[in-house]
Amino acid sequence: MTEPRDSPDESLEILLVASDDEEALVRSLLAGVGAGITQCPGIHEAIARLAHKSFDAIVAAVDNAPQIEDLAKLGARAGDTPILALSRRRDRSLLDLAHARGAHEALVLPELRADLLGYALHLMIERARCLHQRRSQDATLRTLFDLDANPVWICDPQTLKFLSANHAAVETYGYSEREFATMELADLLPRGSASSELPPSGRTVVGRHRTKDGREIEVESFAQRTELGGREVVLLRVREVTAERRAMRALEASERRFRDFFEHSPGFIFIHELDGTLLSVNPAAAASLGRSVAELLGTPLRDLAAPHLRFLIDQYLQRIANGDEDAGQVRVQHRDGTELVWQYRNRRYTDADGSAYVMGYAQDITAMRAVEQALQRSEQRLRTVADTLPVKIAYVDAQLRFVFANEAFRRAYSAADDGIVGAHVRDVLGEERYARREPWLVRALAGERVVFEDEEGDGEDYQCVEITFIPETADKDGRVIGVHAMVQDITSKKREERRLIHLARIDPLTGLINRAGFYERLESAIERSREKEWLLSVFYLDIDRFKQVNDTHGHAVGDALIRAFATRLGENVRASDAVARLGGDEFIVVMEGIPDVERVRAIATKLVLAMSRPFELRSENLTLTMGASIGVAACHACPLGAARLVARADALLYQAKQAGRGTYRLELIDATGQSEEA
Repeated sequence: MTEPRDSPDESLEILLVASDDEEALVRSLLAGVGAGITQCPGIHEAIARLAHKSFDAIVAAVDNAPQIEDLAKLGARAGDTPILALSRRRDRSLLDLAHARGAHEALVLPELRADLLGYALHLMIERARCLHQRRSQDATLRTLFDLDANPVWICDPQTLKFLSANHAAVETYGYSEREFATMELADLLPRGSASSELPPSGRTVVGRHRTKDGREIEVESFAQRTELGGREVVLLRVREVTAERRAMRALEASERRFRDFFEHSPGFIFIHELDGTLLSVNPAAAASLGRSVAELLGTPLRDLAAPHLRFLIDQYLQRIANGDEDAGQVRVQHRDGTELVWQYRNRRYTDADGSAYVMGYAQDITAMRAVEQALQRSEQRLRTVADTLPVKIAYVDAQLRFVFANEAFRRAYSAADDGIVGAHVRDVLGEERYARREPWLVRALAGERVVFEDEEGDGEDYQCVEITFIPETADKDGRVIGVHAMVQDITSKKREERRLIHLARIDPLTGLINRAGFYERLESAIERSREKEWLLSVFYLDIDRFKQVNDTHGHAVGDALIRAFATRLGENVRASDAVARLGGDEFIVVMEGIPDVERVRAIATKLVLAMSRPFELRSENLTLTMGASIGVAACHACPLGAARLVARADALLYQAKQAGRGTYRLELIDATGQSEEA
C-alpha cells in the first residue's frame, strides 16, 4: 500500500486525476502552493502511476456517480495517501458520497480560492502523516507485545478493564482476544479473592489467577503505568510460576520428610566416608546397637563387628569403593556382646565439591532369621511326612506353577523330564488330562473348594482318581494365592461300583439290559435324535400265546423259550442297537439312524419272519413254533419323552395282536407328537 511521503519541508507531489479541461483550472489554483503535479486523465492511469511512485496527496475531479465509484478503487490502491475530491457541482449529497467512497476532504471548485485549497491540502497531508506515524508506532508496539513469551495486557488504569491482550495471554488463560475485551482484572482472580487491585507500580507480587477452564495457576505480576496512543494505560505482565512454586514446595516438603524419616524411621539409616568412618546415624540404628548417636559419630564401621568378623567389613568397604552400590547381610555386635544380623543396601554418592560418601539403609533381621530357620526345620519335617503318604499331594501358585509335590505325586508324573517344581500344570499333566481338570482349577482359583473324580482308560487300563482342590487365600485381602491338591486312587472302588451298577441294569434270565438300563439308553437316544435330527425307532415285541407254554409245559420251558427268543432277537439286530427285556415275554429294541421309514418297515418284517421259525429248546428236548407281534413307534428329532414313546409302541403292539398276531403295526410321529402317514 502507498504511504504518505515523510518530507514536510519539501515541495508537495500531487497526483491529479482529472480530464484535460479540468486540469488547467486545478493547476491554476495550485500554482501558489508550490506543488509538483502529475496529471492522469482517468482512474486506471492513476492506479498504474501509484504502483511506481508515492505522492503526498491525490486530487480527483468528480462530477458524476461513476467518478464517485472510482474513488473507492483509487482509495483501495492509495493506502494512507490522502484524497481530496473536487466537484464543479454545488451538490451536498455528491460531496457526502465522495466522503463515503474514501475521500478525506471534498470541496466545490467554483469560487474556490487558491489559499483555501493549499490550506486544505497541507492540513489533510499533515493529518495523514500523523496517522501513519501513530499506526507505525502501534504496529511496532503490538509486535513487541505479541512476541513476549509471558501474558501481557494493556489495562485502563481507572476501571482495570483489558484494552488488549497478547498471544501468550490467550494461550495461557484460554480466552480469546474478543473475550478479553469484555473482561477486567477481577475476572482472572479465583472466586472469593479479597482484592482485585493492581500490583504496586514497579514491584513484582505473587498471586493466583484462574483460567477459563477453572484451573488455578500461580503467577508473578508486574504493572507499569505508561502512555500509549495519547492516553495513559497500565501495562500488566505476568509470569506463570505454578510448576516452579510446586517444585519449591515439593523440595521443602521432601527435605522435611527426609529429616522426619531420618529421625523417626524404625529402620537404620547411616552415612559414612569411603574409609568407613561414620558421619551420621539415626536414633533407631544407635538404639539397636545399645549406643547413643553422639557415641557412634566418627566411629569406624569395623568397630561395630565382632573382632573375628571385621574382615567382612573390610571386604564391604572395598566393594563399595569400586562400585556404586552394595547389598547383603552383615553381622554387628550390640554393646552387651550379642550378635545381630543386619540386612542392608548402601549406595555411593558424590557431593557438589566432588567428595564421595556412602548412604545406607538397614534393618535388623536377627529374629526373622531365627524364625526362618525354625520354619525350614518345620517344612523339612512336613515334607518327610508328606513323602511317606500314599496320597499324591501338591501345591500350585496362582499362575498354576508347581511349588511343592510329594514323592507319590512325583512318581505318578515322572514323565516331566525337567522336574515338577516350577513347571506349569499343563506341562506336567499333558494337554488331554489338563483339559479335563482345568474347569475345576478355575473354580478353585475363584475361591471354591472342589472335589471331583477323573477317569481315563478302558478295560485293564481303566483308572479313576478322586481329586480335591483347596484354595489358599492371602490374609489381608482374601485373594487366592495358590491351590492345594490331593489326588487319591479310587480305581478298585470305581470298578466295584461299575460291577454293581452293571448287575443292577442286567436281566439275569437273558443277559439283556433290564427295564432300568433300557430307559437310561432310551433317554440318551432321544437326546441324540434331537441333536442330529435323525430317525429314532422303538420296537416293542412279545411272544404270541406265551401263557399257553407256561400252562402246558411249565415255567422251566417258559424260561428256556424266553432265553431262545432273546438270543434270536439279538442275532437279527445291529450290535449298536439297544435290546432289553422289560419283564415276562416283553422285549424292546431301540434303533438309531435308520435311513428312512421304509427301512424300518423292512426291519419289522424281518423280525416277524425270524420269530415265526421254530425254537429248538435242547435243554428241554422240545421244539416250539410261536411267533411274535411288534409295535413300532418312529420319529425324527423325537418330540416325545421316553415314557410316552414306549407307551405309543405298546399301543401299536396291542393293535398288532388285535389284527391276529404274527404281524406288526408302525406309526410315524411328527414334530408335534401326532401320528402321520407312515
